[in-house]
Amino acid sequence: MSANDLDKAEQGAAEKLTKPENGSPEDGKAADGGLDADEVEPKLAPFAGMGKEELLKVSSEPFWVYTRWTLLVLFWLAWIAMLVGAIVIIVTAPRCAPRPELEWWEHGGFLRVFTRSFRDSDGNGIGDLKGIEEKADYLKELNVKSVQISAPYGAGNFTDVDPDFGTMADFDSLVAALHDKGLKLVVDFDPNHSGMDHPWFVQSAASKADDNAFKDYYVWADGVGGNPPNNWLSVTGGPAWNYSAARDQWYLHTFQPEQPDLNYRNADVRAAVMDALRFWAARGADGFRLTSAKYLVEDAALTDEPANPNYSGDPGKYDSLSHPYTTNTEETHSLLQEFRTTLDEFAKDGDSYRLLLADVMDANVRQVVKYYSSNGTREADIVLNYDLLAMQGGGDKPGNKTFGRIQSWINNLPDGKRANWMIGSESSPRVGGGLYARAANLLLLLLPGTPLAYYGDEIGMADVNGLSTSPMQWNNTDNAGFTDPGVAPWTPLPQNYSAVNVGTQKQDASSILSMFMAAAALRDEPAFQWGGFSNGLTSDSVLSFRREHAGATSYLVAANLGAVATTQDYTAAGFPAEGTVVLSTGMDRGKDEKLKLNALALQPGEAVVLSY
Repeated sequence: MSANDLDKAEQGAAEKLTKPENGSPEDGKAADGGLDADEVEPKLAPFAGMGKEELLKVSSEPFWVYTRWTLLVLFWLAWIAMLVGAIVIIVTAPRCAPRPELEWWEHGGFLRVFTRSFRDSDGNGIGDLKGIEEKADYLKELNVKSVQISAPYGAGNFTDVDPDFGTMADFDSLVAALHDKGLKLVVDFDPNHSGMDHPWFVQSAASKADDNAFKDYYVWADGVGGNPPNNWLSVTGGPAWNYSAARDQWYLHTFQPEQPDLNYRNADVRAAVMDALRFWAARGADGFRLTSAKYLVEDAALTDEPANPNYSGDPGKYDSLSHPYTTNTEETHSLLQEFRTTLDEFAKDGDSYRLLLADVMDANVRQVVKYYSSNGTREADIVLNYDLLAMQGGGDKPGNKTFGRIQSWINNLPDGKRANWMIGSESSPRVGGGLYARAANLLLLLLPGTPLAYYGDEIGMADVNGLSTSPMQWNNTDNAGFTDPGVAPWTPLPQNYSAVNVGTQKQDASSILSMFMAAAALRDEPAFQWGGFSNGLTSDSVLSFRREHAGATSYLVAANLGAVATTQDYTAAGFPAEGTVVLSTGMDRGKDEKLKLNALALQPGEAVVLSY
């Protein structure tokens, strides 16, 4: 078929589509009812796109080349601008202060263990080192990081274990057991005096002849007309001097007559005592509590002490005099510095740092904090703070007064030093199992600094016959699990041990022990480890404070130490509208319960920890 024939055929087909057959031209429809010509869409061939050669040709045109390069440059300029902006923000934005690295004694709390009363392992009625080791799992469960025990040695030998407490092998085993559980061991070390049966004193008391190498190991002085050398008084009452016929002299005893004071002006004494300290450090003790620290060195001239103008009682009592010549002397501070230097020897040898606590027990906080450093020289790492021992709750304005004690200690701390807190000890009444015991323990654990809890306070033990050293109450069996059944403990147990004991309370989610463990665990939160401390909304009855740290959850701790229920509006002090319950003393508020802070109600003795 020729090309002309094809053209004619296509033209004929087109005419058939546009010309109606068997129908009227007016209705525009085919006679058979089909679509009219206007409704028929022609079939178009699909677009096949440009070929490779044509595409390359077009893309090479100046317009498209310019467009591509322009977009590429704009992309990289935008990317570089964003990078520079990010760097500027990182460099110039205010930064959160880095969290300081905490030492082991700053990170966690301590439990003070009175060894004689903790656990008797051999059935003689006296607590011992093996007994403490037996309870190592319990100590770990308490969420404390360090255990502080009574001096392991006796007054007759500074470098051997007191037979009442066991053997040197028992001490070594205790160190290993505690270290195995990640716990540190701090031991008492009393350098003020020895016992009268100590070989040093036996030899010193024998003769004052110059050939006696021990004649000046203790503080000896001639009497005056048959009387003591001066008017110094013993802490326990009466003259601080005792006569020795063998020497025809008087020896000084700051405490009991059977506790003669060592003479630290004698270089041999200082060296011997430092060697004793090294002995226990080398056996694994992680730190030492120096007891009776402020009494260590007295006035060399034995000057009479003046009367206390604020005292009006028995003239033979210790407080009837002021004590500028027997306490807090410059020589005492120099001696503390020597103790610190001695312990630093272990850190220099690549061993762990040895902690030094100073037990000063002075009512003057400004005097006490001097034991952190003197004349720019380091002394103690922790100077024990007894200011909260009076926190019993109730009474006159317990909220404001307790907060005042807390703030006073913090305000007087030297720069860079960490606070510490105690609510119990063997020399003071227990906070007890009364109305305020839970709140006191909660505050102890959540205040800024290092808490030093006293054994038995975590279960609410109370004094027995006025003493805070009764045996630990482990269970409701005979003798509370402290010693074997039928054995008489060295000191009486309270009558309530069948209900107040570790075994019973561990099974009770609402017990004071459960609360103590939860509060101790809460200390790991950044706000409690590193956070700031400030007044919440403290009143006459309520003690409250904030713990806040940048980038971390903040907390309100509030405790009603008063005798009546209280309701306070914390939003007026800048707190948010509500807080979330984290912990409560009764363990009876629902965890994650929301409390309105414009009307926070607390019952007497109740305390809460709220996050916001």
